[in-house]
Amino acid sequence: MAVLQLTSSILHEIFLLGFVSLLLLYVWFKYKFSYWARKGVQGPKPEFPFGNVREVIQRKKQFFQPYCDTYFQYKHLPYVGVYSFHTPVLCINDPDLAKHILIKDFDHFQSHGIFSSASVGEPLGGHIFNIAGPRWRTLRTKISPAFTPIKLKSFFPLVEKIASQAVEYGDARYAEGKSIDFSEFYAKYAMEIVGSIGFGVENDGLNKDTEFYQRGNEYFVPTSTYWTVIRAISFYAPNIFNKMGVNRTNPAINNFFYDLVKDTVSFREKNNYYRNDFLQTLIEIQKTESEKPVGDANQFTFTDVAANTMLYMFAGYETSATTGMFAAYEMARRPDIQDKVRQEVQTVLAEHNGQFTYEAQNEMTYTNMVLDETMRMHPPLRALFRRCNKDYKLPDSDLVIENGTLIFIPIQAIQMDPDIFEDPERFNPERFAPEKKAKMHPCHWMPFGEGPRKCLGLRQGYIQAKMALVKLLTKYEFTLDKKTNEPLKIKPTSLACAAEGGIWINLKPLENACK
Repeated sequence: MAVLQLTSSILHEIFLLGFVSLLLLYVWFKYKFSYWARKGVQGPKPEFPFGNVREVIQRKKQFFQPYCDTYFQYKHLPYVGVYSFHTPVLCINDPDLAKHILIKDFDHFQSHGIFSSASVGEPLGGHIFNIAGPRWRTLRTKISPAFTPIKLKSFFPLVEKIASQAVEYGDARYAEGKSIDFSEFYAKYAMEIVGSIGFGVENDGLNKDTEFYQRGNEYFVPTSTYWTVIRAISFYAPNIFNKMGVNRTNPAINNFFYDLVKDTVSFREKNNYYRNDFLQTLIEIQKTESEKPVGDANQFTFTDVAANTMLYMFAGYETSATTGMFAAYEMARRPDIQDKVRQEVQTVLAEHNGQFTYEAQNEMTYTNMVLDETMRMHPPLRALFRRCNKDYKLPDSDLVIENGTLIFIPIQAIQMDPDIFEDPERFNPERFAPEKKAKMHPCHWMPFGEGPRKCLGLRQGYIQAKMALVKLLTKYEFTLDKKTNEPLKIKPTSLACAAEGGIWINLKPLENACK
């Protein structure tokens, strides 16, 4: 009897302790959820304990969807306060305020603000997308020459080769009477280019599922709920990960790419092998920096080489894969626009002896307009994010953004705003005629970001997205297959803009196709 009473007493105390702990946690969250109200900032009501991202964590909505929804709900306001769990996030609706944050007052918002696993010893985490401050400026200065027109022209034969392989893949699918899932096709095509130029390896990934593609794709699209939640927490609360020393990415992915770079660099050094690619550019930077004393903060080490191959993954994969697949979708829906692109391609090729050269693709102005309009409606990342690194008073406002506050700019919502782009649901490349684009507000269209942190690889992104498309269009007409969901829905598990169910396209041979 005494034992039963003791057990009952212990269970009662455990229950009471648990109840009190939960109550205190709830009260703590409620206080955190009053942050924006205390600053006089309006916003949607948060839910315990998710804040405004419950459906993201449940994998019902895409990562940035709540912020795009908030934009249209509170469009009359220049900014809106929301919460990711207990973390306050300020959404910027006003493009003029976005211009201050991204460009004019960039020194207050230098960081993307996400967790960098470099801080816990992960060698691939220290690339320039993740870091900020003087180290970021130094690395960007060193790496920028790798994306100049001269360098891109030297990389171009590698892209052209893979684009030709993409056409061969299309030929094979047509011969088999099968439609093509352009979501998977363009993802593999872009990853092949990343592998070739960024990592110096050829994988034949268009014809088989390679480990390179699987690991690279998983880096952007986690295959488990665990890694999805880990990514969300690391995104919004990086300090927790810094203290815990936890990786935000599956270690198997990091180990695969680190070992791949290590083996490739070792092979080139031992065999005195030179290949004109991005990895070689990083190797050359390291050689140039090798004379600096050990411990010099500006030294470019092998770890920097390995980490910044992942930069090429960031710059070269999502942008070109997303843009290419959605451009194909929009052209399949609009045969008139598809025909106009094809006519431009044929005209340009006639002036270049039928050759897909670097100069030829540069002259495809209307094709670039199609890509621009595609990125307006389907930007690879649907929001830009920055973290305030020192207190900042918003212009024409009493609001002071405190150091450490996360800022979101929902670019897809801005780019689909009918007050900015008339009839935004209509695919209209003429919006981006060169003379119109030159007069556009810098923060009305931002698929590559804006300001000092604008994507270094934007020119390469155009080339990659364009080449497989224009080569296929000289041989085939694109039509939508019935397996494509209409209207399209955004895949909730993807960080980037991706179509649920894929984009399925049929190829129909042209009567006078280029051979």
